[in-house]
Amino acid sequence: MLFFSAGSNPATVMRIDVLKMQAGGCADWEQCRYEVTLQDGEEAVRSMFPDESGESLILAMYTEPGVIAKLSVPDLRRTGSLTLQRGEDKVLCGARYGHYGVFGTATSPGKLIKVDLRTMQRVSTLDFVSGEDRPATIVMRGAYAFIGFGSAWAEGASSVVKVDVDRMVRVSGVVTKEGQTWLYTGVGWQQWAFYGTRGTESTEHATIVRVNMNPTFPGIPVPPAFNASDAGSITMNWLREYPEYHNGGAPIIGARVLMRPAGHHDWTCEHVYAYAAPDPAAPKDRISRVHDNPAELLMHGYAATVDRLDAEKAYKFAVILTNEVGPSHRSRSSLAMATTVSWSYESALLVLFAALAVGLTYLYGSSWANAPRIDALYTDNDREEEQTGSLLSGAKARPDASPAPPSGAGGFTSGEAEDYEGGARLGRMASRAASIFVSWVGQPGGMKRVLVTAALFSTVACVSAGAEALFCAYASGAVAGLDPALRLALCVVVVASVGGCAWSCSACYSSWELREYDAARRFAVAALLTLWSSQVSSLVVLMSYTGSQMAPWMWHFAALLTTACLVEGFAGLLCEVAVASLRRKAVVETVGLPDAFGISGGVSWLTERL
Repeated sequence: MLFFSAGSNPATVMRIDVLKMQAGGCADWEQCRYEVTLQDGEEAVRSMFPDESGESLILAMYTEPGVIAKLSVPDLRRTGSLTLQRGEDKVLCGARYGHYGVFGTATSPGKLIKVDLRTMQRVSTLDFVSGEDRPATIVMRGAYAFIGFGSAWAEGASSVVKVDVDRMVRVSGVVTKEGQTWLYTGVGWQQWAFYGTRGTESTEHATIVRVNMNPTFPGIPVPPAFNASDAGSITMNWLREYPEYHNGGAPIIGARVLMRPAGHHDWTCEHVYAYAAPDPAAPKDRISRVHDNPAELLMHGYAATVDRLDAEKAYKFAVILTNEVGPSHRSRSSLAMATTVSWSYESALLVLFAALAVGLTYLYGSSWANAPRIDALYTDNDREEEQTGSLLSGAKARPDASPAPPSGAGGFTSGEAEDYEGGARLGRMASRAASIFVSWVGQPGGMKRVLVTAALFSTVACVSAGAEALFCAYASGAVAGLDPALRLALCVVVVASVGGCAWSCSACYSSWELREYDAARRFAVAALLTLWSSQVSSLVVLMSYTGSQMAPWMWHFAALLTTACLVEGFAGLLCEVAVASLRRKAVVETVGLPDAFGISGGVSWLTERL
């Protein structure tokens, strides 16, 4: 029996008795032909093959979404069907693997759908990558499907992808030559798969592409590229955009990473990963370490970490990959890669910065607890400032304030009296802040000054936050190295920041010792901001000049510490501006930045006339 399909709408399936025709038993065409019509909308049968038992015929239709139907043999009675999901349109090809069927959809990128032909239920799906569009033909060899794509890939070529049908994963692939596109037909013979291409403007004629379905040696790897490093190891990769197209038709099971000092011309040692056999011709003393655990060969053999290295040293690497057939040729040498400085240097800097940050936080909090209350200067009585307690608390009330109602019947208890006095203080501060703001806005150009002040604070805060984000990205390795001019500029920033931080810290401590708590707080804020600048610039300069990166746990700690200093510094700056404004005895036309930090004289923050 032979079976044919007609591309009508709906499609028809014909059964022809060839033996009867050859014996002359057909008086007319109808005696040798039997035809059934499929359901409405089921048109253009693109794939047809029998199931494993030979008792059913499997049809795949070019519909939206795709439909797979099952007809009994020889009566062509419909016994089952499967409608694919939305977006899985136009089945272009199909093939049988045991009691399963695999079908390719004409989508971009394509999909390969595995179906249990006994129950007509889908089992799994493989999504191809970008560029692998419209799987048009399937050649089966054992448990592998060799998929030819009906598309013109990059540079006017197409591709053939090898798929492990049991696991439904891409194993390898090969790109055709330029002009060999649209692989709409394919057939297998022994170890070869043959694919027919469509003629293009450059080729004018169709061509036949022959692909060896047996695996071979991996292609020559690309030189390793730097990923990350610490004081004793370097992580590298030799990734390609589509690594499966270069593994020789079989997964990479091992790698050998050759290493030499950057100034040396001979390979001095070798790390062997997983199942990669050493080169018999290589000196035996060159094997530095054998990594028996395949998990140490990361990302399917395209990345590895070489350890047992010296700190602050530069090395060059090459790689040899191995699949089940054997090793590839050695890659070209990589660029020089350096290990980081010893973790003790970076940790010492971070411990110093953390100790300074903790000390400044203590001095700032202590100064808040001991400074005069904000509402101490609501009258012009200077002596009252000395008698009304601290900035955060104070037992004495203002002499001219209304006394609290007596305790007892109709009065407050002692606790309620304290609450009453506290609420009165908050009310007076809120009233004072409102009057100052209204007075500023009511002056000529007052609103302009307020908006410029807010814009200046916002700009500085955003720039600082951006610098912090860039520092985190650089410390984590997400940003490339710095050019020499920028490194030199950062060195200047380091000197200025460290000098400013040292001066601010000493001034803060001296003011705290002299009980000048307002000045101590303001110097503490300045010290926190310059400490943040010192941390960021010094760590970046250290990493850029040594060509190294921090260990992951260290740069996370550094990012947390610098972020805390920046946030605390800006929060303190806003608090000090607010306190300085609330304590003014008279409203002035400008806000002096030097005055806000306890420095008499100097250049005003905003000009007298904006």
